[in-house]
Amino acid sequence: MVKRPLVPVAGWVLPVMLLAGAAAASAQTITGTVRGAGRPVVGASVWLLELDRTERTGSAGEFRFAAVPAGTYRIYASATGFASATDTVQVTAGTATAAFELRESAVPLKAIVVSAAPTARPAEEQYQPVASRSRVEFDNSAGTSFAEKISDLPGVTVRGNGSAPSRPILRGLGDNEVLILENGLRMGDIATYDPAHATPIDAMGVAQVDVVRGPATILYGPNTIGGLVNVITNFVPTVADHAVSGTVALEGNSVSGEVSGYTNTILSGANSAFRVSAGGLRSSDIRIPSGSYTDPASGASYNLARIPQTFDHSGEVGLGYAYQGAFGSIGIGGNHYEMNYGIPGVPPNPDWETVPPTTSRIAQRRNTAELRGLFNAGGWLDRVKLDASYNDYNHAEFPTAEDSTGVSDPQANHFHKRELNAVLQLEQRPTGALSGTIGLWTDVQSLTIEGDQPLGPNSTTTGLAAFAYEEYQVAPGTRLQGGLRYDYNRIRTHPYLQSTDSVFQTLDASRLSNAVTASLGAIRQIGPSLTASFSVARSFRAPTVQELFANGLDAASGTYSVGTATLGPETGTGIDASLKGDFGSLSFEVSPYLNHISHFIYGFLRGDTIQDFPVRQFAATDARLFGFEASVEVRPLPTVALRASSDYVNAQDTQNGVPLPFIPPLRGLLRATYQSRSWMGMAEWRVAARQARLGVGDTPTAGYAVMNLGLGVRLVHRGLVSEISLHCDNVFDRLYRDNLSVIKDFVPQPGRGFRLNYELLY
Repeated sequence: MVKRPLVPVAGWVLPVMLLAGAAAASAQTITGTVRGAGRPVVGASVWLLELDRTERTGSAGEFRFAAVPAGTYRIYASATGFASATDTVQVTAGTATAAFELRESAVPLKAIVVSAAPTARPAEEQYQPVASRSRVEFDNSAGTSFAEKISDLPGVTVRGNGSAPSRPILRGLGDNEVLILENGLRMGDIATYDPAHATPIDAMGVAQVDVVRGPATILYGPNTIGGLVNVITNFVPTVADHAVSGTVALEGNSVSGEVSGYTNTILSGANSAFRVSAGGLRSSDIRIPSGSYTDPASGASYNLARIPQTFDHSGEVGLGYAYQGAFGSIGIGGNHYEMNYGIPGVPPNPDWETVPPTTSRIAQRRNTAELRGLFNAGGWLDRVKLDASYNDYNHAEFPTAEDSTGVSDPQANHFHKRELNAVLQLEQRPTGALSGTIGLWTDVQSLTIEGDQPLGPNSTTTGLAAFAYEEYQVAPGTRLQGGLRYDYNRIRTHPYLQSTDSVFQTLDASRLSNAVTASLGAIRQIGPSLTASFSVARSFRAPTVQELFANGLDAASGTYSVGTATLGPETGTGIDASLKGDFGSLSFEVSPYLNHISHFIYGFLRGDTIQDFPVRQFAATDARLFGFEASVEVRPLPTVALRASSDYVNAQDTQNGVPLPFIPPLRGLLRATYQSRSWMGMAEWRVAARQARLGVGDTPTAGYAVMNLGLGVRLVHRGLVSEISLHCDNVFDRLYRDNLSVIKDFVPQPGRGFRLNYELLY
């Protein structure tokens, strides 16, 4: 089952290589400098957008891109303490140059997003609401996981369940409606199966995170009805202008005793680059305000100062190689990641016969191989892009057991998932006002479940798709976008005679789901300071094997899951609008949206038990979600920025006339930032209203306001840049509960914590 998916990818590689070899492209060079306030800017990020290549400026603010084919390119430059800038360069023969003079600014103003269109482009040129967060910005965000680090973005919340299993929620949607990608490809994990399952990514190894709010089916396929989060880790390096370059990052956090580190080194020659990386994290149980907390299931109370069983231990190591020339570039990368973390619950206790512990432990191991190719073509093609990844993922669960002999955690089950995801994109050479990309996509998953408590059957899921993404320049200030995609999705279960569940020993079933999805969008420049955008998209998601055929105890969450074999695919219609303004010292964005989902699949507690565990059944209904995201930023001084943002979502089960459960309340953010080229200071209030609009199984939460503070310094010595920051999260040690927390009825959110971050760029 593993070897068959490799055949179509191999079939793609040969014609792509032949096409690239036929391209008559010669190597050119782009050189330039980045300066600010009359001095060279060291460590600035420079991005060659069309070729998706990045450089970092040296001690004289210089940068260089070699092996660039003739054409027109946009170059983006950004640096801490300065406003970002974009320049257009025409490359014909020899060497082209670009010079940036950045102005001081507390915020970069423009961000580059790689995940909402076939090629990277500034956020204000996207048809949908998007956001991007860089590695440096991660240091200024509260929390440990990548999901927590982006939860202050408009429309982005986080569902927490301790330290490791935190997952982004976009506009009230998560799990199988929001796709988490790594480097634009699927990760091969099972994080959507249960709130106790973590996404196997360490925030320290993340270079950038892109968030696309709203349907993104055309480019990425099913599971994007609510949007996507693309975590960029750059397994495959790019050739740098410096022989040795890289990053070292360290972090400590008192709220959990966290100590973590990550290093990434790239050795570059004239045409090749070799990458080696390693990282690790160790944390103990999360601190909360001391007090007596009552378990809602048993009614037992416990005096706690930390959330039981919220430790997190992880480590990773990676290698990568890339080669570039006049033909383009090709590279491979690999990464090994392991995580061992706890699931909170009732801790082991003297009254274990009456109130048994409900904590557990999960061990993950993921091996990833990634291929990336970008080839310069000829004729009607401009470039050919091939991306593929193969993931081998192992996941084991160990529920806590206690008896007269003591405490143990025997293994309950084991998941083994293998997934191949590949995308081939053919970028058309612009013809007049028309440009676009056509592509092929495939995703094949093989899942095996073993152990005393198998949650579902063994299965193979196969997805194939073809898509087109076209743009038309109507006028200098107006662009239209249209997309079309056809998806084939087939799930096949396999009888497994060794299964401890008699149902899965003989279950031999298949489900086929085909769909056509489409999108239309428009962007209009209204004068020099205003931009309006509008998009409408039809999206699709096939039910998962778990939603169809689950029949077993989920040890980590303490529920018995039951699938519904008659479930059909979800279809959604999403409408997004956005108005953005930039008036020099003031900027704003307002984005209302509406999303209708037919046959919306959800899990609910039936009210009965199997094997003394509550039963969670999967069912379908129709859903409607509407809301808004809004932000405004005022810059009274070049080094000072004042930001206010808010978001709200109203989600309704329209079949039954009741709210959908676990929807975030009205939220707000107030932030003041001071940022020069050397110093940083920030203070923010994160506020949330009371959530009393509840669905089935949900409970109310009170409103809250939490204050965070930060101070940092940036030191430059020759070509080395050191960034050091100290943060205090939840300054007043507020006791508060978040509506999306899985354990909100038992314990609150983390208490006060101090974070120390150090990052070295070389």
